[in-house]
Amino acid sequence: MGISEKTRKILWIQAGGFCSICKEQVITLGTASDDPSVFGEEAHIVARSEGGPRAGGLADEFLNHHTNLILLCSKDHKRIDDQPNHFTVERLRKIKSEHEAWVRSLARGDGNRLRLVPDPLFPQPKVLKLITRGNPLWNMLKESVTFEYALPDHLNDDDEDLIIEFMDLLRDYLDITGELVSARENRDAEKTIQQYISRLAEREFLVGAFVRHMLLTGGSAEEPTPWPMLRVEVQIATLAEVADENGTPYPPKAGI
Repeated sequence: MGISEKTRKILWIQAGGFCSICKEQVITLGTASDDPSVFGEEAHIVARSEGGPRAGGLADEFLNHHTNLILLCSKDHKRIDDQPNHFTVERLRKIKSEHEAWVRSLARGDGNRLRLVPDPLFPQPKVLKLITRGNPLWNMLKESVTFEYALPDHLNDDDEDLIIEFMDLLRDYLDITGELVSARENRDAEKTIQQYISRLAEREFLVGAFVRHMLLTGGSAEEPTPWPMLRVEVQIATLAEVADENGTPYPPKAGI
């Protein structure tokens, strides 16, 4: 299974379009008659194939995850594969972490700062959608790039552990949605999410979610990048307020 388009976007944006070793921008200027040439390559830190350099020690479903990929120019990609004793997994992870921190420091300048802004082509949600089945939330996960969550305060340990376990599951699924392509894999994911929603309902919790359509602007990208953000909240059922899509409480209060 190859690298998903979402994973590729995350990797290239976090790397700022620069080689993580030599810091050279991995695209050439175009000409009057030809497009720019891209020579950036998505290299695996832990090898994808059993016989590759730095193979082993990582579950198959995470081999093509963006945390196991590092953006390099073609020259440095060959270099790390030819010199695996020097470019170990630990060294490459350190290089990747330091490079992405460097990119973030560049982006803090006023004129080139990375920012998330609302996408004007989509209305911004005002209320959470009540989630009672796994399928709707799975579909929201598949269209999202990033994830945020909220849970009630003052929970007992068992309830808090269950909610955090649920949120961790969603975050893990978000990272691999593009790699689950078969109907069976998707259906199994929906069922697993449904099991958690049902367990929460048994403890009198409701799950709400929406997707906020955002654009990532700034950095080295010439055009804004779509960056859908999933928000999931778990709320105590007795304290939740039902409202329509405009945020008006339902049923309407007396006298309104």
